Amino acid sequence: MPSTPPVVLITGANQGIGYYIAELLSQSNNLYTILVGSRNMARGEDAVAKLLKTKTNHNTTITTIQIDITSPSSIAAAVEKITNKYGRLDILINNAAVPSSEQGKIATTIADWETVFSTNVIGTVATTHSFLPLLSLSLDAKIVVLSSSIGSITMAEASPPHPLSPTASPYRASKAAMNMVIVEWNKLLKGIKVWGVDPGLCATDFAGEYSRSRGRDPREGADVVRQCVEREREDCVGKVVWEQNGESGVRPW
Repeated sequence: MPSTPPVVLITGANQGIGYYIAELLSQSNNLYTILVGSRNMARGEDAVAKLLKTKTNHNTTITTIQIDITSPSSIAAAVEKITNKYGRLDILINNAAVPSSEQGKIATTIADWETVFSTNVIGTVATTHSFLPLLSLSLDAKIVVLSSSIGSITMAEASPPHPLSPTASPYRASKAAMNMVIVEWNKLLKGIKVWGVDPGLCATDFAGEYSRSRGRDPREGADVVRQCVEREREDCVGKVVWEQNGESGVRPW
């Protein structure tokens, strides 16, 4: 294990479930160096200011870092900054994503597909590939990808249409695509543990009023990520894990 606290980068952590992942890690008994990834530095700094007030592990550090996963230059700048300051990355939590703007209508525009896939798939893959050299310098490297049960083809075949993805949803397809990437990364990235996490529908702004009114406490979803980071899901490496209503397990592909 590294002699200094693990360096953790959480993309899209200035709000939503990414924020609560950072909050839980800052309240863990384990020490971390938490990098709150944000496209907008001001929003990232606001999030860090709030996190510093609620953290309970006073030896954990929290700072913001600007990263837009759809921008190659932004990713490269983040890699350079982390390289110069820390020399490695121990944990990459791929949280940043966007929803489908048209709620899965069969007439969803190609522009919506392009936006969703450029962020949720291409952006996530580009970010991860860019950080692989730094992850390879860690003695305990981990990658966590925020997935979703609505990205499960098995569950889609067996269940009625999901309210947020009634037909051909770019978001749903993007999560199915990332599930395939998780499978391949798990096989190919030797020495790096990879998980997908299905946090469930959480009460954030991600899906507007639907998620705000129907979602569960986002800390519950964020805790599944913490479990992967803190060695509680070692038996589920390479899978999409979940926990809700007292039950836990692995989502079918």
